[in-house]
Amino acid sequence: MEKLVIFFKSKINKFAAWVSLHPVISRLTVTKKILLAYLLIASFSLVAIIYAVSSLHRQTTASANLVDKDTRAVALARELQENLNSQERLEKQYLIQRNKEVLDLSLEKYQRFPQIWSDFLPLLDSSQREEMSVFYRKYRDEGGSFHDLLLSGSPTKSLEKIFNENFLPAHLDLHKSLVEFRETQQHKIDLALVGLSHDSSHAFRITLILLLLGFIFATPVALSVILNIHHSLRHLTRAIMQVASGNYDVEIKLSSHDEFGQLSRDFLEMSRKLQEFEASNLDASPLTHLPGNLVIQRRVEELLRDNIPFGHAFVDLDHFKAYNDRYGYQNGSDIISEVGDIIKEIVTRDGNSDDFVGHIGGDDYIFLTSPEKVESLSATVIEEFDKMIPAKYSEEDRQAGFFVCQDRFGVERQFPLMTISIAIICSDTSNYNSAIAISHECAKMKEHLKRLPGSNYLVDRRQGKS
Repeated sequence: MEKLVIFFKSKINKFAAWVSLHPVISRLTVTKKILLAYLLIASFSLVAIIYAVSSLHRQTTASANLVDKDTRAVALARELQENLNSQERLEKQYLIQRNKEVLDLSLEKYQRFPQIWSDFLPLLDSSQREEMSVFYRKYRDEGGSFHDLLLSGSPTKSLEKIFNENFLPAHLDLHKSLVEFRETQQHKIDLALVGLSHDSSHAFRITLILLLLGFIFATPVALSVILNIHHSLRHLTRAIMQVASGNYDVEIKLSSHDEFGQLSRDFLEMSRKLQEFEASNLDASPLTHLPGNLVIQRRVEELLRDNIPFGHAFVDLDHFKAYNDRYGYQNGSDIISEVGDIIKEIVTRDGNSDDFVGHIGGDDYIFLTSPEKVESLSATVIEEFDKMIPAKYSEEDRQAGFFVCQDRFGVERQFPLMTISIAIICSDTSNYNSAIAISHECAKMKEHLKRLPGSNYLVDRRQGKS
């Protein structure tokens, strides 16, 4: 009896495969196949189709929840851990070296943490949210006290004591809770994926039993639907497991014209956007949220490779360090963020639809536009910057037009109000063959601009450069 069942199953599968490859049947949507099967088959076959479609819907919903919530929660928890690790490393390094740049990087990581946390917290259930919030509040309270002492210039021994006895334990507790959450969440995802695979196999078995019971009334169309559903679920489940493991470069071999083919194309598009989102988050500036060096270099190289004319504008703030030393890190950060907003707003409003704005780092920016618009956009940026910047100084400094401060060599000298310099290179009037070459030449032009009074832009009109 068992051999007979195996024989019939083999013949049915071969026949269904032949039918599914028929050009007329393959162009039908699942809805039309089900409608046609309903007209041709008896009740058992109809039940089999309904069961299979409902199983697909249930698994697709569960898969979407895994990608949108559980997998994203694991990714954000990993990002939070990396942020904490960076903070700890930088803070220990600062306690040894007392280097201001290390302190700035540590504060930048510390201030970035709540932004990631605000995205992470809604993805937790109520018990997880309540438990982890306790560690988070303790970490922020101790961290705030510690960083206040850092900025006030407290003695190293006092800082080390506060760090080791208060901030570091709170830091480690939160880190431990994130590790435990990731392990628990990953286990949950693994179980869910195993369940999806089990449900797929179970659905196939139940459907096959129903079809065997109603075989004398079944039609090739009904069998092709079942085969197509099983094939689609298997490939989609495999793709979901790849995405859940962090591999967004998935491949789904579904070329049909029905809903499953469309679902596979939508899933591939979603995977591509997740990959771009992850790369953008890693590279983007936390202050301006503009693309960073990797994206900038890739964009310039693409324009050069495709031989598309463009104007490359390198933007730099003059006397920013002196302002930062006098008015503090937070005010300096606000300036960097606001200048990024000004450049982005002007390029978006007055530039082309495919223009690009990036943040190289610190007080350096870049925007790419067409050669005919680069000068007018630069002039508008200078105009808006010069309107904005005086309000960022005290009345005394604004009236004087300068302030006295120590330079990087410890010598007191006068620093004028902040200005802005823009070095411009147009690809259609030059012969630079790489993003690095353009960047190096802009840096040379910037040094010349910084020696000029006021805000200025300069266009490289030399020919034959490379």
